[in-house]
Amino acid sequence: MKEIGEVRRSSNGLLMPNQDIVFQALFGTKGSENILGGFLSNILGEKVENISLDANQNLIRETPEEKFGIVDLRANVGNSSIVHIEVQMSDPYNMFKRLLWYWSRIYGKQLKDAENYSILKKTISILIVNYDIEQLKWFKDAHTKWKLLEERKLGIRPFEDIEIHIIELPKIKQYQNETEKGLNTWLEFLTNPESEEVKMSKEENKDLNEAYEKLEYISEDEELRRRADLRLMAILDENSKREGDLKLKKEIEEGQKKLDEGRKELDEGRKELDEGRKELDEGRKELDEGRKELDEGRKELDEGKKELAKKMLKKNFNIQDIIEITGLNKNEINELKR
Repeated sequence: MKEIGEVRRSSNGLLMPNQDIVFQALFGTKGSENILGGFLSNILGEKVENISLDANQNLIRETPEEKFGIVDLRANVGNSSIVHIEVQMSDPYNMFKRLLWYWSRIYGKQLKDAENYSILKKTISILIVNYDIEQLKWFKDAHTKWKLLEERKLGIRPFEDIEIHIIELPKIKQYQNETEKGLNTWLEFLTNPESEEVKMSKEENKDLNEAYEKLEYISEDEELRRRADLRLMAILDENSKREGDLKLKKEIEEGQKKLDEGRKELDEGRKELDEGRKELDEGRKELDEGRKELDEGRKELDEGKKELAKKMLKKNFNIQDIIEITGLNKNEINELKR
């Protein structure tokens, strides 16, 4: 399980903006349009103005049981596009499928019955996570931008309405200066609002300064602190459960692997036993054939001795000489005389 970063509050008692509830309160409430515009301008790489926040979004979740994937922030940018931002503090299952599902829901819900497709606005999804994403480990830049393109002709872009940004906050510390400077400062503010870089930058960046002042203000809200603590505890419990599930899954997989290896060894042992039995049967067969050949050889030898003895008797050889030459005994030779 990947660890959660610093998400509660800074050394000066400020709530941490990288916690989803705090992020909502900071960027997603009325009066935060300038703050959100400054942040989005650095993510999208263009000046973002005329922002209107969605008044129907669920700003703060009261109970830990509520689904972690609720859209954290949704805003209209002029008449051209819709932006939704989700902050994830722990690694959910099927994250990429979830992200596409949220995008599709927001994009599709723009249309009402009998309305024309032409009114659909570009929809931009921004996912901010407090952990490293395994599939994106090749990128040192904390910010990656995704579009739907034809792989052979990248310049042809008929599907401009889909755009997804993924921001991995831990990479700000891991790979300093890899992310574009303006965005890097905002992401530093999310993870460490009391840093020297933020303090210096907010003197020149009025949107960042406004965000810092608002963070100071909302950090005095005891109800928000309470809910932020409840949210953090729920996430820690979820992570603990997930770690237990992952540990159990790993143990089951290791047990299954050992069982499979044991079965394989048993099958190989049985095969070797069958081969050994076959070799033993073949050896016994060869032994029986050898014994048969030996018996036949002995019979032929005995017959040869007897034939020799008969010839020697016809030539009146001495009995003792016949015994010595043929190996027959006296009784066997006397039988031949009859």
